[in-house]
Amino acid sequence: MKKHIPIEDDASAPACDVLIVEDDPTQAEEFAAYLRRLGLSVQAIYCGSEAIHRVGELRPRIALLGYNLPDLDGVTVAERFRRLSPATALLVMSGRIDWLSDLTLRKFGIYQFLNKPVEMRSLGKSIRQMARIATRTGLPALTPPRGLALLLS
Repeated sequence: MKKHIPIEDDASAPACDVLIVEDDPTQAEEFAAYLRRLGLSVQAIYCGSEAIHRVGELRPRIALLGYNLPDLDGVTVAERFRRLSPATALLVMSGRIDWLSDLTLRKFGIYQFLNKPVEMRSLGKSIRQMARIATRTGLPALTPPRGLALLLS
């Protein structure tokens, strides 16, 4: 049950559905395995600078960004993704912060912030909501629709 069907020779079609940018390889692979079981095409990268360099090549539909990366924070990565890949919906997660304001999220086009540990079903629900919005509108919402901006804990 594949969620994304690439259009041949369409340069704007995503090369992957979800790009995971997480410095803990075990956690990144757990997220990736779960999302693959949902039928999504997933790539995992372990640092922000590599993700920024590869976002144009991968053209992800959704990026799941760790906040505390070894080289850059998730908001910085989100800001650069917004410029390099404006059609990518962004989700930031962290276990060490809970102070990101709605204004900061909107400013960088971050759809949602998730507190770690992230429950897999909640992650799947968030990813499906983001994919539906991106598919329906052609682009991700820069601000979450009312009722979908969930702060998951």
